[in-house]
Amino acid sequence: MKTYSGTRVFEGYALGKIAVYSAKKVEKTAGKGKEKEFARFEKAREETVSALEQSFLETLAKLGEKEAQLFETHKLMAQDLDFEDAVKGELENDVSAEYAVMAAGDNLAMIFAQMDDEYMKARVNDVKEVASRIVSFLGEEEGGFVLKEPSIILCDDLPSSELMKLDKEMILGIVFAKGSPNSHVSILTRMMEIPSLCGIEGLEVTPSLQGSFAILDASKGDFIVSPESKTVTAYSKKKDEYEKNKAKLQAYKGKPTLTKDGKSVQIYNNIASSFEVENALRNDAEGIGLFRSEFIYLEAKDYPSEEEQFEHYKRVVEAMGEKQVIIRTLDIGADKKIDYFDLPEEENPALGFRSIRICKARPEIFAAQLQALYRASAYGNLAVMVPMIISESEIKWIHEMAKLARENLAARKLPFNKDMKIGIMVETPAAAIMSDVFAKRVDFFSIGTNDLSQYTLAIDRVNPNLASSFNPHHRAICRLIKLATENAHAAGIPIGICGELARDEKLLPFFLKIGVDELSVSPAYTLSLRAQIATIDTKDVDVDSFIS
Repeated sequence: MKTYSGTRVFEGYALGKIAVYSAKKVEKTAGKGKEKEFARFEKAREETVSALEQSFLETLAKLGEKEAQLFETHKLMAQDLDFEDAVKGELENDVSAEYAVMAAGDNLAMIFAQMDDEYMKARVNDVKEVASRIVSFLGEEEGGFVLKEPSIILCDDLPSSELMKLDKEMILGIVFAKGSPNSHVSILTRMMEIPSLCGIEGLEVTPSLQGSFAILDASKGDFIVSPESKTVTAYSKKKDEYEKNKAKLQAYKGKPTLTKDGKSVQIYNNIASSFEVENALRNDAEGIGLFRSEFIYLEAKDYPSEEEQFEHYKRVVEAMGEKQVIIRTLDIGADKKIDYFDLPEEENPALGFRSIRICKARPEIFAAQLQALYRASAYGNLAVMVPMIISESEIKWIHEMAKLARENLAARKLPFNKDMKIGIMVETPAAAIMSDVFAKRVDFFSIGTNDLSQYTLAIDRVNPNLASSFNPHHRAICRLIKLATENAHAAGIPIGICGELARDEKLLPFFLKIGVDELSVSPAYTLSLRAQIATIDTKDVDVDSFIS
C-alpha cells in the first residue's frame, strides 16, 4: 500500500481500478512517401475537425459558450495553414505522418513558449493537444482514450477534449499527477463535480499501474494505491456515508434557508464566469453573491470592450431571472496580474496598486465596465459592488462615475436600470471601522473575509511560513465583522459575506446570530450549507465567546 498526497480539485471519494492515460509517444519512422503520408494527414485532420465540432456542441449544451469556445479554437488550429505547412516541411524528410504532426506541433509550441505575450504562451498546450488528437486518428486506436469499465483516471495531464468525450458515468475520479487546480481541465472537472486531485508529489504515471486497485480521497487529498483490505472496507463506508449525505441534501432544494429557530438568511454563490451559472441554478442558489469580473480581463488578449463585457454580464443576469446577481468590479493587482495592464513592479503588491486604485488612475477602464454593467441591468436583477474601499472620497468618485455612465447610455438611447444598486466590499479594517459612515452612502455591504483577515492580522494568507500564525477566527476579525453588520443594519442596508469564511463551521453560528443577511459560497456547497444552518438555534449562540 502506498499513499500519495495532492491538492484537491473537487471533493469526494472513489474506489476502483486505475485507468492510465498517457499521451501517445511517436517514434521517428520512415513514411510511405510524402504524398501518401500527407493524404493520411488530411484524412486524420478532417476526422479531428469533425470530432472537435461534436465536442463544441456537447460542451455548449453541458457547460456553456465560454468552455465550448476552446474546441472552436482547437478546430481553427487544426485547419491553420501554418500548421499544415509545418507538417509538409517535416514530410520532406521521408517520415511518417504521425511523426510529422507531432514534430510540427512541438516546433510551433516552442515558438509560442518563447513569445513575450502571455496569451500566446498559453497556447502551447493547445497546439500540443491538437497535434495529439490528429495523431490519435492516424493510429490504430482512432477513438483515442476509452474507459472500458468504471475507473479512476490517472494521468500527468488530460486534454480537455479527451475528458469531454468520455462517458461521465464511467469516471469514478481523476488524479492529475501534475497540473494545477486552475488549469482548464481542472475547471471542467470541478464543473462536472468529479472527485479529483492534482499535483501529486512523488507519483510517477506508468503503464504498470493500469488496472491496480486504488482509493481516491479527494476530500482529504490522498491517493492510495494497492490499499490493504481493512483500508478498502473503511473507505467503502466513508464513501457510502458521503453519498447518502449528498442524496439527503436534495431534500433542501426549493426550500428557504432557515435556522432551527426560524431566522432567515440567503445562500448566494461565488462564480468566475457565465458558464458557472448552470451549477448555481442546479444547486438551488438564491442568487449570485460574487461574480468575479476580473476573469473576463484575465482571459482576454487586450482590454475587453464595453460590448464584450456586456454580453458576459447579460448572460449571467438573464440566466438567473429574478434572482439577484452581484458583480464585483475589476479586482486586479496583488496576486492577479495582467500583462497588457503593464502594472509596475511593487515590493508589496497586496498593499499596492490594485482594484479601485487602478480604476481611479485609469478611469476609462472603469467607465467602460460601468456602462456594460448598467446595460446588463436592463435584463435582470443586477447589483454592483466595488472592492478595496477605504475612504468616503472613493465612494463619492464611484457615484460620479456611475452618473456619467447613466448619462452616456441615455444619450445613446440604450436601456438600463437607473436604480441599479451599488455597494462596496468591506475587506479592509478602514472600511469596517468607517462602516457607520459608508453605510449611508451605498446600497449594501459585502464582507470579503479573505482580505479582511490578512489585512487585520498583517499576515499574508498564502505565505506557507506564516500558516500556523494565520487565524481567521481571531477575535479582532469577528469584532470588525460584527461592527460592519451592526452599522449596515442601522442604516437599513443588507450585508453579506463572500469570502472563504462564509461556510466556516465554527463561525457560522456567529454570523447567523449577529444577523448577516447573505452568505455566498461555491455552488457545490449550497445545499450542505443550507442543511447545516437548519441545525443551528441562534438562541443558543453566545456572541461574546467570539469577540471577548
